[in-house]
Amino acid sequence: MFKIFAVILGTMLVAVNCGLLPGGYSDHPELLHDSRVQALATYAAEYLAIKENIYLSHIKLTRVQTQVVAGMNYKLDFTAESISGGSGKLTTCQAIIYVRFDQTQKVTKVECH
Repeated sequence: MFKIFAVILGTMLVAVNCGLLPGGYSDHPELLHDSRVQALATYAAEYLAIKENIYLSHIKLTRVQTQVVAGMNYKLDFTAESISGGSGKLTTCQAIIYVRFDQTQKVTKVECH
């Protein structure tokens, strides 16, 4: 029993030292220009338009993080122009989108400042 505990503890320590937090979010700068992730950012903007009456254009991803759950959580930071009321003001947003293994997706959180 002690050997199993030692192996599990050792594996967790190696993962933490390598920058991987079990159950936590991991940065993925290589996904900033990925078309699938770009589509998720657009999906979040469409959600804002429908649910919050906030209309965005010129979406630019600035950070992508992922978390493995029963599927994948994508935490997306992006900037966009707010076209609500014709302001054209630059807005910073963060969205969390859950994508199941069958590719269904759901916005679980989105906020803009």
